[in-house]
Amino acid sequence: MSFRGTNRGLPPTSTGASQPANAAEGGETSPTSSSGRRLLMTGLRSSAPHHRRFQPEGSPGSNPHAIERIPHLGAVVVASSTPGKLTLYYPGNAKDINDFKNLKKSDVTYDAPGAHGILWDPNDAQDSPERGILWVSLDKYMRKYKITGRGETMRLLQEGSAIPFPGKGGLGHDLQPDYTNKNVLLATDSYGVYAYDIPTGKWVTLREEMAIKSFVRHKSGEYLWVTKEGKGGWVSPWRYTSVEPLPITDLRDLPKPKA
Repeated sequence: MSFRGTNRGLPPTSTGASQPANAAEGGETSPTSSSGRRLLMTGLRSSAPHHRRFQPEGSPGSNPHAIERIPHLGAVVVASSTPGKLTLYYPGNAKDINDFKNLKKSDVTYDAPGAHGILWDPNDAQDSPERGILWVSLDKYMRKYKITGRGETMRLLQEGSAIPFPGKGGLGHDLQPDYTNKNVLLATDSYGVYAYDIPTGKWVTLREEMAIKSFVRHKSGEYLWVTKEGKGGWVSPWRYTSVEPLPITDLRDLPKPKA
């Protein structure tokens, strides 16, 4: 399996998906699916001029699940689940981070058991990627990484210990920002959905349910998630459910979504 991407309509220095607030505003809905259910489709809409178009490709292998661009470094990281690894791509010319046609695959191997979700957090330092954090969702826990170097010398460095999921601790799946609170991450594993408070390192269980594929929270406070129908686990037919926005003030007030 390979990945392909484009920045058509984005300026060369745009951070793209790394700015979740912009992505949250770009969602649109399609009328209905073939089964008659209404579907939600999200994307990124930009009014920026058409400076450049690129379409990088790569083949990280090992069942890739998620991809993230690292702004201001021209890097791309792919999370693959089987047997579990992170693949780093860097610009061939470290002085031209917008030369996406010349991305190179790093020779360094980063073991990451069950890697699924991956999310770049600028950590309140949008112009200083060295201060940012790369969050990765794995089997039974999360990790965070720092990025050092430029070009061929670029490396991912694990920071601190692994962060276990609460409860039974299943296979991590989705990993998203909370668009209402920059200090909270939303994570899913085999058994439920959790909110992780970055400053305190504490978890709150939002929903206990098997096989939730994806879970997001819009800046309005509305939750939206995708879960299975039937008893077939990850391979079941899927449906989405949402709940109306509920105001919160901090992590302790996070409501538990109800179907």
